[in-house]
Amino acid sequence: MENYNNLVLMLKDSKTGFFDRTMGSYEIHKNMEYIDKIYAMEEGSKLYIFLTLTTLDIEEDWKFSGIFDLYNEEIFSGKAVGFEELSEDYNPKWIIKIEYSEDHKKTEELLNELLNIHTAELERIIPLINPEDYIQE
Repeated sequence: MENYNNLVLMLKDSKTGFFDRTMGSYEIHKNMEYIDKIYAMEEGSKLYIFLTLTTLDIEEDWKFSGIFDLYNEEIFSGKAVGFEELSEDYNPKWIIKIEYSEDHKKTEELLNELLNIHTAELERIIPLINPEDYIQE
């Protein structure tokens, strides 16, 4: 059996914030636990996907800070049109903004690629976080 999950993309009304309709369903091949939420929304005359990525539970405050310090948003260059850090939640989160495409296969491949890039970045930086840099006595 293949290891995948389906991710449903809904269109969010920019005025009301309510979800209007389903835009598509995409196979996510691995690491779906790093996706916090996803939706599509119009901005001007364009349609964008807003993908919120997160980490597994971060129990130490110093690790939370270290993840944000070391995370390299440039890894999404050329793939995303927007990137935003969200530091108000329990775990670090990032919103990746991409242009919506009617090409289902292209969108599915891009979502999987973004998730793979994010996961690889977390695997790279988490071992580099030095508690001495963040714990104040």
